[in-house]
Order: sequence, then C-alpha cells, then structure tokens
Amino acid sequence: MTTLDGIYDEIVDKIAAPKLRLILLEILKKEEKPERVIKACMKVLECFPGDIDIRKLLAETYFEQGSIRLAETELEKLCKAIDDLSSVFKLQAELFRKEGRIEEAIDSLKIYLAHHRSAQEATRLLSELTSPREEEPSVLPTSTLAEIYYKQGELEEAIKMYEQVVEASPDDEKSKTRLNELKGMKEAEEHRNAKEQIIKEKKLKLIGILERWLANIEQRRIVNLSYQP
Repeated sequence: MTTLDGIYDEIVDKIAAPKLRLILLEILKKEEKPERVIKACMKVLECFPGDIDIRKLLAETYFEQGSIRLAETELEKLCKAIDDLSSVFKLQAELFRKEGRIEEAIDSLKIYLAHHRSAQEATRLLSELTSPREEEPSVLPTSTLAEIYYKQGELEEAIKMYEQVVEASPDDEKSKTRLNELKGMKEAEEHRNAKEQIIKEKKLKLIGILERWLANIEQRRIVNLSYQP
C-alpha cells in the first residue's frame, strides 16, 4: 500500500518546473510537515544544488525546527551563492549609467558594494555618481529627441515629447502622424500586458487546484485510516 509520504515523494519527483516544486514544498511547510519538507528539499538539492529557493526553504525549516547548526550550514551555502551572483549588480549599474539612469545606477552599486566592500573601481564610480552635478539645461521638445526616447524603449516619454512638439507646432502633420502611431503602440502594449495578466491569473488558479488536490489526498488518507479494522 502506497503511503502518503510515498505519494508526496512521487509528486516532487514528477514536477519538472522549479517553481511548482517550491510551491508544493511551501504547502507542506504550511501544513506543518517539516520532516517531509526537509526530506524533499534534500532530494531536490541532490539534483539541483544551485536552486537557491529550495535551499532557502530548507534553511528556514531547519531553523524553525531548532536545528541551528544545520540551518547555519545551509545559510552559508546560500550566502556564497548570492555573493557569486552579486557581480550582476555592478553590470546593472554600468548599464543604467550608460542610459543616464543615475539614481538606479547608484542603488545597484550600493547593493554590489554591500557584498564587495573593498572593490575600488565600484567605490570610485559610486563617488563619481553621487558627487554634485550641474543642473542640466532644459531641453526643447523636438521630434528627433522623441525618436531617441523611442529607440531607448521609453515609449511613454516619446509620446509626451511628441505631444509637446504638436502643441508647439499644430501644423506639423508628420509629428501628428507619428504621435498617433506611438499611441497605437502603447495601446497594443497595454493589451498585451492585460493578456499576460490573464495568463498569470490562470496560473494562480492552477496553483489553487494543486493545493486542493493535495488537501484531498490528505483527507482520503485520514478516511482510509479511520476505516481500517
């Protein structure tokens, strides 16, 4: 006779998507089944040692169970993995800097330096970005500047710039036409976002079905045990 532990193990083994595995283990954790969570986490980490979400869940479960040493071991592995990935914040800062997004570049550098306090290049760059800067002169609205915004992916800013151009030059038919094109793109983008939201809601509904499914398994187990002679 297959035990409930065996059913859970089989479900974990068959779920290929990392997110769904994590959701299943979090459900077990909420159901106050820490032993199953620990066992399943360790099994997943044997195949996917780089899964930081699963390792975080394992560390939390150990800690809540009072297994401080084991929790500390998993947290050390987790912190090392995060440190190894922290260089992406420096790359992100450089990207933001090139795009002129100075405040975001500063935030990314601060996160990077929290992991690498002695990084001289990053420290110098942060000092450079946070030093007082002369106020930039106001820019006159032009179709050229609007197109620069568009090419950088700043559709909303491009539309605003074209609106200013049309307001200043009501007879500029070319700018009016381009403004309408960009507004159409914005509407299409909003429509795509709405569709993506619907898809997200459907995924959440699927997760809800999975939770009810697991609850039904548990209920059937209890019923079967109550009818055993």
